[in-house]
Amino acid sequence: MKKGILFAIGVTISLGTIHGDLSAAPAALQAAKGQQNQQSQQNQQGQQAQPGQTGQQNQQGQQGQQGQQGQQGQPGQPAQPTGPRPQSPQEAQDFQALRNEAQAGLDADKIIQLGTAFDKKYPSSSLMTYSDMFVASAYQQKGNADKAIEYGEKSLKQKPDNLMSLIIAATLLPTPQALKGGDKDKKLGEAEADANKALELIQQIPKQPNEADDVYNKRKGALGADLHAALGMVHLQRAAEGLMGPDPAELGKAEQEYKAAVTSTDKPSPQDYYRLGETYTRENKVDDAISAFSKAAELGQGTGIDQYANTQIAELKKRKTQGSAPAKP
Repeated sequence: MKKGILFAIGVTISLGTIHGDLSAAPAALQAAKGQQNQQSQQNQQGQQAQPGQTGQQNQQGQQGQQGQQGQQGQPGQPAQPTGPRPQSPQEAQDFQALRNEAQAGLDADKIIQLGTAFDKKYPSSSLMTYSDMFVASAYQQKGNADKAIEYGEKSLKQKPDNLMSLIIAATLLPTPQALKGGDKDKKLGEAEADANKALELIQQIPKQPNEADDVYNKRKGALGADLHAALGMVHLQRAAEGLMGPDPAELGKAEQEYKAAVTSTDKPSPQDYYRLGETYTRENKVDDAISAFSKAAELGQGTGIDQYANTQIAELKKRKTQGSAPAKP
């Protein structure tokens, strides 16, 4: 979560935006409950199809297709979900409790407690990538970048295309807090790769039922804004490594990414405008910098960012005045 002047770019977990098979979790919960009396039969082969079925059961191990379960639905019934599935009703209930807590987003400590307990109780669960994702987001909400990155990367080891975990890692790795631990170049490279991969996945997010095109595009744009800001931070950090001062090429890239961040959503972040102002300042684009800092102050009223932005504006105006003053004889 973006908090004050920490500039820790955050992600609000919106379960409707999670790309891929997590959307099957509610149906999986019902399926697990319905299979409570069929546990001993799950690995058997050769069962006959029920009347009205479109084909044979596709059980795990029968065709090497993990994640698929049970029989195809009868005519008129929804198909069984094919994503990660809980292996017992209790696992399904525990995951649902974690998911509900994460969706509420009111108690980060409770999310961390439920998530770490889930990992310990179900160490081989196919849903662990999501439990770790929820824990990463909770640590991010608490401002603990190191733990958020740890659980985000743990989630990605299990599912490299977990969109929300990619966003968490990409937005936190290039922040000053995360870079204090060393390996700056490596972390910036990982952040850049994660951000670009996430941007590709965002374009594949399916529309929700009855979702209008403009709402769909705004939803994707909001996610993309965080990633463009992350890429902006990557280039801003690299620009500072120039031997002869700020690297102009990296500053140019940072400018483009921050401009994309503030224009791709109808609710731009004041932090992104502030960083854009910093970029313009280093490029010696004083008027553009004043404009960006002014927008940051406007959007960040009462957050502390407005005070920092106004200080920058005052300094830039002073610089302009000094630069235009006639030289003394």
